[in-house]
Amino acid sequence: MKNTLITAFLSTCLISGAALASDDCTDPTVDWQPKERLRQMMVDNGWEVKRIKVDDGCYELKGRDRKGHRVEAKFSPASLKIIELEIKFDGSDDASDYLNLGNQTRQTSADDLNSGSNTPTNKPKATIE
Repeated sequence: MKNTLITAFLSTCLISGAALASDDCTDPTVDWQPKERLRQMMVDNGWEVKRIKVDDGCYELKGRDRKGHRVEAKFSPASLKIIELEIKFDGSDDASDYLNLGNQTRQTSADDLNSGSNTPTNKPKATIE
């Protein structure tokens, strides 16, 4: 009886955990751009791309930037806009080179001005170590 209860409890935990998991990107696959386009975009920015894979519905890129720092980034597969960036600095550099990565400029519309809110709704997440 004890084993049955433990098995039932563990099964319930595993099933409920899977239900809570969600993808970071929800772009339909028909709208995805090829990985090679993302690779070329990053090579044009001076990055050395080690790997691009799909993770949680996003393109996840690992490599080195033009200064040799290790970087990990998540991109929307349809728009190739950056969603998350993690930089591991080797020295005393700063993040100023990364602020325009992925064309993150946001156009302000008349609706934004009328609403009184000037904070973007889809801010990328950045981790700098």
